[in-house]
Amino acid sequence: MKTINVAHLYYDLMNLYGESGNLLALKKHLENQQVKVKITNLSIEDDLDFSKYDFFYIGSGNDEAYSLALNHLKKYQKEIKKAIENKRFFLITGNALCLFGDLKILDYTPLKTEFRIVGEQRFHFKNLNNDLIGFQNRDYILKFVKEKHLFEVVKGTGYVPKAIVEGIKKNNFYGTFLLGPLLVRNPQFTEYLVEQILKSKNINYSYYYDEWEELAYKKNV
Repeated sequence: MKTINVAHLYYDLMNLYGESGNLLALKKHLENQQVKVKITNLSIEDDLDFSKYDFFYIGSGNDEAYSLALNHLKKYQKEIKKAIENKRFFLITGNALCLFGDLKILDYTPLKTEFRIVGEQRFHFKNLNNDLIGFQNRDYILKFVKEKHLFEVVKGTGYVPKAIVEGIKKNNFYGTFLLGPLLVRNPQFTEYLVEQILKSKNINYSYYYDEWEELAYKKNV
């Protein structure tokens, strides 16, 4: 049985909205494909090896947690860039998206605002028939974005108020301000990621449908 190695970075700091639930959802969907999933929790006390893992996740945190994560990641800028270029998978949610701009790993500039963007969002992802739903609670915007966007805004806020696109997509890097947790609320997007991960490992994929997950999604759309 093949193993997918997942790194949950700053699990103890960047987990403000219970984003660890995203990895529980991912693990369940991967295991439905008859693969083994090993999740390794890593934080500022650990050395990071970006060549060891297939999938990296960072959730959102308060300002203090963000600063700690940012300082820890500074020494890994080259390794992270290489991992993204080598098409390792990243899922980055909430204000963790700002880390990759502040570190100049990806080409956009996060700016802190004097106002907060709070509320339910609905976005379209070109690879899915169903829209994604999620929540935002942030006091950051993204300016001077030169990377490809991830989502189109159906209802809510993009990079800045009134922007029609949101999120960052580069190779297998997926970054968004959406909270939720994102994968728990959007099983179709979870399945999409699972399919892409398995394809990258030359593992056969079979579509998985969970009636209860779909029912929960439909009640929130």
